[in-house]
Amino acid sequence: THSSFLNPSLRPAAILDDQSACGRGERLALALARENINSLMEGSSQARVEVDVYELQTDSQYDTTDTNPDEGRGLSDWSRLQPRLWIPHVKIGPEETPKLPYLRFASVTLYPSNEDLSLAIGSILRSLGYPTTSLVCAKAECLLRLEELVHRFLISRETLSVRMLDDSLDPTPLLKEIRDDKVATIIIDANASISYHILRKANELGMMSAFYKYILTTMDFPLLRLDDVVGDQSNILGFSMLNSSHPFYLEFIRSLNLSWREGCNVTPYPGPALSSALMFDAVHVVVSAVRELNRSQEIGVEYDGLTGHIEFNSKGQRTNYTLKILEKHPRGHKEVRDQTGKIGTWFSNNTLAMNATSLDLNASETLANKTLIVTTILENPYVMHKANHQDYQGNDQYKGFCVDMLRELADILKFSFKIKLVDDGLYGAPEPNGSWTGMVGELINR
Repeated sequence: THSSFLNPSLRPAAILDDQSACGRGERLALALARENINSLMEGSSQARVEVDVYELQTDSQYDTTDTNPDEGRGLSDWSRLQPRLWIPHVKIGPEETPKLPYLRFASVTLYPSNEDLSLAIGSILRSLGYPTTSLVCAKAECLLRLEELVHRFLISRETLSVRMLDDSLDPTPLLKEIRDDKVATIIIDANASISYHILRKANELGMMSAFYKYILTTMDFPLLRLDDVVGDQSNILGFSMLNSSHPFYLEFIRSLNLSWREGCNVTPYPGPALSSALMFDAVHVVVSAVRELNRSQEIGVEYDGLTGHIEFNSKGQRTNYTLKILEKHPRGHKEVRDQTGKIGTWFSNNTLAMNATSLDLNASETLANKTLIVTTILENPYVMHKANHQDYQGNDQYKGFCVDMLRELADILKFSFKIKLVDDGLYGAPEPNGSWTGMVGELINR
């Protein structure tokens, strides 16, 4: 094995499964990694690095139809050769579910482990006081991927309901059930495009108010453009591994952006997919490992990459790394900050730094610049029509104690309001089927 590393060039191979014109950038990331490594080695005796790229065709025997393209295909036939040939297998997609035993010994993955993802979501739920939660799954494997999270609910008194998208991928019935059950915290386990589809439908169903909180598992959360979905009251959280302080980060973004403009008529450039940043880091990890092996029989690779600190435990999983917590807003996403100004972060030793977020503000801050719809009923002396109310529009049609109090509250707390007379003119009473009429019913139905 040693003698092969003395060749003039080191040639790791990359197997790609994405042939779309608007690809995620892995091929370019490989070229950028190669040039980055070779430029650092100019004039040194180190072997030059070349990367052989193999693309899976859609009819390839390696292709598996039952795995989401965004999650990385199984490459199962090739992988079965790996234990006998001891081919090191560096993976940039999520862990297989269920785990493949033949990948155990010579495989490492740069993607967060399933267990870590569960722990990170669990940490956010803990910071929210363990609310009743609903998990929306795009695929059945989600229960294996988030096994640790589901297990945590099973051994506690908290409630988790699981809802699976059917083949039509229409989330409407699931979201209506969640809304009717008054569940306010929703975890979405799906790729970026399906996550967007679910959030857009939630918005159409009136489920983007301050009442709801969404936690997305897709590591391509930074790519989501939700301007047509989120409002000032929306609470949508997700994760990012991208390390924007890496010295090559800006050059990486610029190169991908230029490539995107040349090869894709979909604009604007959404930003780097995590898979391209992981591919860049994977090349560096492989080259570092091979060079380490030339010096000693012990390989202990550590590298600070575009996806943060890279180090592996004995199972070949990422360890000693961080996930940023991001929150989507109408103007892009902001990094959630704690009281010391640090970025909201989950650390892989399972600690969370997220002290002051829009999920945990007092009422005055929560209501600032919001517009509330106030359901009410005509009743002297609380809410009354002005004598000439037909000459006025909106709130100016009304007077009374409740109206005066609303105006005072709005002035103190800096919110706006629209008075809406209750449709059926009732205070509200329970119906035989469990629903409510009147103002109570309108509040319950949000």
